[in-house]
Amino acid sequence: MLPDRSEVLALVRSSPAFVAEFDKAGWIDIFGSLHVVEDPVGSRPVRSSESGGLGRFWDTFIAPNKIEFEVVNDWIDGFDVVRDVSIVTTLRPGVVVRTPAHLLYETAFEDGVLKVRRMAAHWEPRPVYRQLMKPSRAHLGAAIGQFARMFRILGVVQSLQFIGASRYFGWRRKRSLRDALESEGISEVSKLIASGRVVTASCVVGGKPSTVVARYFRGYGMSMVTFSDLA
Repeated sequence: MLPDRSEVLALVRSSPAFVAEFDKAGWIDIFGSLHVVEDPVGSRPVRSSESGGLGRFWDTFIAPNKIEFEVVNDWIDGFDVVRDVSIVTTLRPGVVVRTPAHLLYETAFEDGVLKVRRMAAHWEPRPVYRQLMKPSRAHLGAAIGQFARMFRILGVVQSLQFIGASRYFGWRRKRSLRDALESEGISEVSKLIASGRVVTASCVVGGKPSTVVARYFRGYGMSMVTFSDLA
């Protein structure tokens, strides 16, 4: 049985609400007992098999910062929701970083209660790092503070795995997806994001705002899913 659309959307929208309120317990509670968080996709995921993983993720990336979500569109497909957003993060001491992103939430019922079982944040670390690398004391302090906190809480190995997500350029895959969309008559592409083996795109399909999620496999294989049911 599919959940009510309003129930799915309310669950997804509660995530940034808890973040804005710095409500760690409320945010953790939206996830099911079996869960995975990929933020960003391509970095080391936070899995339910890792005790306290969500708490450490919160303490590292959410607790010290003010985070706002500027939502462009939401799409619902059964249990899944895709959000086209810009994430505005204010790091100490007041440095603001803007991150274009596509957020995929996969939900499921657990003991009759709807929970998030997977959250995949598609965004590119390299442009974010560039915003922090400005030659000012504030930007230097924000970058050092965030990376120091990450190494202190997550440890060296996990921190390096997170930073390693920036090695993905995805230029060829972006071009491949754009070409595939154009071959189907879809040319209004406003946002392309490469994260891990996935490229996401904001576009217009059949006159409707849409998001395409394309997963690339070893070699040249690619599967593509389109979300165009505007909530």
